[in-house]
Amino acid sequence: MGKKNVVWNSYISKNERFADLVNGVVFLGKQVVLPGALTALDSKLWRRVREKGSYGEFARDMVKVWEYRGKKYLFGLEPEESPHFALPVKYMNYESLEYDRQYRGILQEHRKGRDLPPDRYISGFSETDRLMPVVTIGIYLGEKPWKGSAGIGEMAGMGEIPPEIRGQMSAFWNDFHVNLLDIHGLETPDVFQTDLREVFGFLQRQGNKEELVRYVEGNGVFRHLEEDAFDVLGCYGGNAKLELCKEDYRTKGGMDMCTALRELEEDARAEGREEGSSLMNELNRRLVRDGRTEDLFHSIEDAEYQRQLLVEYGMEG
Repeated sequence: MGKKNVVWNSYISKNERFADLVNGVVFLGKQVVLPGALTALDSKLWRRVREKGSYGEFARDMVKVWEYRGKKYLFGLEPEESPHFALPVKYMNYESLEYDRQYRGILQEHRKGRDLPPDRYISGFSETDRLMPVVTIGIYLGEKPWKGSAGIGEMAGMGEIPPEIRGQMSAFWNDFHVNLLDIHGLETPDVFQTDLREVFGFLQRQGNKEELVRYVEGNGVFRHLEEDAFDVLGCYGGNAKLELCKEDYRTKGGMDMCTALRELEEDARAEGREEGSSLMNELNRRLVRDGRTEDLFHSIEDAEYQRQLLVEYGMEG
């Protein structure tokens, strides 16, 4: 498991955030899933490799069981940072293995209790047994909008089937669709009630520095972010200083992202000035070397002429 997954899973593992994400995605912000009704579940799954006589291990990222009115539901949350074009197969395997695990657990209990009649013994499952519904939600946190496949049908090219047999084939063929929250397509993070709202809002704007600064400066939550939320922004925002200098932004109320972002902008401007100064020093050196004194003085007074000289010397595209 990579560093980003570890940071995200540590953040989303809190029941309040887990419930908030499910409520926002599945129930459109309605507070149906309560934090106290969630229980963590072992995320490891196994599939037997028959030809080798061994088992292959699959590890999901974050799995919890939700109990509601006497029935249990299983939710798996999977962070994604790249456009995985085989994601439907990946999630379908997760859900298939989870149903198989539940089924085998019920089968073992029946065989241990010897409580099934002969016609039910082979299957190890009775008409009153029930599996937990499994829901997998992918959270795409990449820098650019999602471009991967949304379902098995897309991967299998079902839209390319000749029209004269498409209807009949579709009636017998089972599709599998990915439930994916792409933060770039999220119209408003306000559907969330926890600091997921600020985390998603921040990551949505990371490609536009001016908009990001306005968003952070105008939102008081960023002055006292919880540390694990700050870690997610530092890790997925791709700025090493947020991680390396984290202690500089710690306050009594949490982590001060406003100050952190302001200092990062100041550092960027200082680096820009330093690079610009080095560039002009090199241009001036070349002009003096080539005996172009008049061009040297002209470039100091005329910014456009200066730019033309930079292009001429191949120092600016």
